Amino acid sequence: MGLKLIKLKKSYEKQLGEMIDEWKADQEQNHTNHSPWAIFKNDYRDFDFYLAHLELKEPEDGKVPDSVFFLLDEERDRLLGAVNIRHYLNEYLLRDGGHIGDGIRPSERRKGYGTEILRLALSECEALGISRVLVCCDKSNTGSAKAIQKNGGVLESEFVNEDGETEQRYWIQIGADPHKIDSKNSWLAFCGLDCEACKARLATVRCDEALKEKVAKEWSELNGVEITPEMIRCDGCRVAGAKTAFCDSLCSIRQCALQKHVETCRDCRKKRGCEILGMIADNSAEARKNLAIDD
Repeated sequence: MGLKLIKLKKSYEKQLGEMIDEWKADQEQNHTNHSPWAIFKNDYRDFDFYLAHLELKEPEDGKVPDSVFFLLDEERDRLLGAVNIRHYLNEYLLRDGGHIGDGIRPSERRKGYGTEILRLALSECEALGISRVLVCCDKSNTGSAKAIQKNGGVLESEFVNEDGETEQRYWIQIGADPHKIDSKNSWLAFCGLDCEACKARLATVRCDEALKEKVAKEWSELNGVEITPEMIRCDGCRVAGAKTAFCDSLCSIRQCALQKHVETCRDCRKKRGCEILGMIADNSAEARKNLAIDD
């Protein structure tokens, strides 16, 4: 059986209609979800309009550019499902949605196609330059969770969405050990600490107000200044997104590294005994290891 991802074209108009009709009937009868939403947002019966508006080329109304592919069984000439890949994460997608939304038509579920469509989608992510992929699913959807885990998904967190459902957030590192820390790992801060485990970042991506309050209190006591929960908003030192005021403009380590255009302090020949790196290197074995200071 040959499976591949394809872009939609006129010759698949009939197959698309059959799949969408089957899928919508299941949604109405069994109240199943509408993932990937991109293939349901417009009426396929106006095929030219549907095709022209299937993908978003430029960001608009809080949405990011995306690519839409369909899973084709070449032997049966049958569309089995679809996947929507968002080219980058905005604040909403980082919290709830991720890079990938996919689905398999009802009659083809529980046959392993969910795992395969995700595997193929990850190859498309790599082609788009996305090396670290966020995939979310309902906790109750054990089939999706297993497909994510089989493709290397590492559970980061769970949260309750606006509908009261528990969702899981998985990260998949393409072509690398997801736990490995090196100078090219975007979750490694300039100072050598691991942003992925930072409580401020975790509070941000989980929208965890209680954790924000806890971090604000701890940081206030540690630094001798007043830090409010509203200030605890950070997506990571070396990734695009929000930064705490300290990380953004007050951290002398980050400012120095940016000025020197180094990946991290690991690449700086003056890292040993550096006064700017100071307290971090002196008190964190993790930072010294990640920056190879003791080597």
